Amino acid sequence: MTTKMSLPYYISWSKQNAVATLPIASNRDCTMILEDGQELLDLSGISFQAGFGLNNPVILKSMQEQISSNLSLCSPKAQFQLKDEMAQKLINLVGFEGKVFWTVSGAESVENALKMIKLATGKHKILARKRSYHGATMGALAATGDWRHDPFFPEGSDTIRIPEPSDDPDLTKTRDLISQHGPENIAAFIIETVTGGNGVWVLPTSWWQGIQDLCDEFDIKLIVDEVVTGFYRTGKAMGFHHYPVKPDVVCMAKAITGGFAPFGAVWTAPWIAKHFEDNILACGLTNYGHPLGLAALSGVFKLIEDPAFHVRLKENIEIFNQKLNQIENHQNIKAIRKLGLLGIIEHKGKITFEEYQKVGLFVYNHEGDAILSPAMTMQPSELSDGLDKLIKVICEKSM
Repeated sequence: MTTKMSLPYYISWSKQNAVATLPIASNRDCTMILEDGQELLDLSGISFQAGFGLNNPVILKSMQEQISSNLSLCSPKAQFQLKDEMAQKLINLVGFEGKVFWTVSGAESVENALKMIKLATGKHKILARKRSYHGATMGALAATGDWRHDPFFPEGSDTIRIPEPSDDPDLTKTRDLISQHGPENIAAFIIETVTGGNGVWVLPTSWWQGIQDLCDEFDIKLIVDEVVTGFYRTGKAMGFHHYPVKPDVVCMAKAITGGFAPFGAVWTAPWIAKHFEDNILACGLTNYGHPLGLAALSGVFKLIEDPAFHVRLKENIEIFNQKLNQIENHQNIKAIRKLGLLGIIEHKGKITFEEYQKVGLFVYNHEGDAILSPAMTMQPSELSDGLDKLIKVICEKSM
């Protein structure tokens, strides 16, 4: 990365007077090509969204065809075939009957999910983890537990912080919190299926069963945040498919278009859809159900409905597991957590982004640890070679 002191635009999540930028010239397959000609293999899907590579011809063709049609822009209230088809495909992918609300990002998916669940239940409190990130809009930040929450909600919000699973494996403390605040005031839990940017925490099946049991007992609804984990990132269509839960709301974005268009969606259970038949849905966006986002989604479905995709995905998951398992007990490694093609390698020391860049890798750096979410469509040999380079850096780094 290069440091630029004065840019005519902001760089996100950074102090602007010493921000590092990455001078990109172009992309090829799963490789970023910098202005100086250096090539970086993307092992993190940029920020999780590039699940199908950086230049996917199937998704791009779907978008190009939509641009060339007579419907590349329309009213958010418009009804057309592509919109109908993509909604039904999403419902089928989630695996339960329901209805879809379209958005333009993961934060907007969470934002509207929270609004809809509060409107439909008449309750306003939300249960959420401290180790979480749900988006940068105000409602999503209220649910978020990491450092981005605090500047905007110094005195708290309607969010109730539940203990981390490691501190409350049988959910006794969480049950006490529900009793303390009153289940009649609590609308829902909101939980990332696997925590992404805050450390890839894969939660026990027993904990998820406990969450579902509490929902059933106290009539508390369940929102699962699948922004990072949806669309086969974890090896299944949705991350929650690994667990014994039946959500009321599912938030989606990122890989919903492979990152090629700003887009997202919220699946809601039939009881929510029924509520809004006779009650105003006080939610909406100018670019709701945008044809180009829908076209990109149609390209994603073309990919994931192809049996060849699942063969490639399985092979890549096997490589991913094999490579990470072989260094699990290395003296430099503090911990490795993974599910599907999503993982983190915690180093006992700290490795910088630049150290990975020197060997031709783009790696999401979380407090000196490597978060990995390579493209599911990456060539297996390319993934293997990239992980070998990553492992070499990790194992040779002094602590």
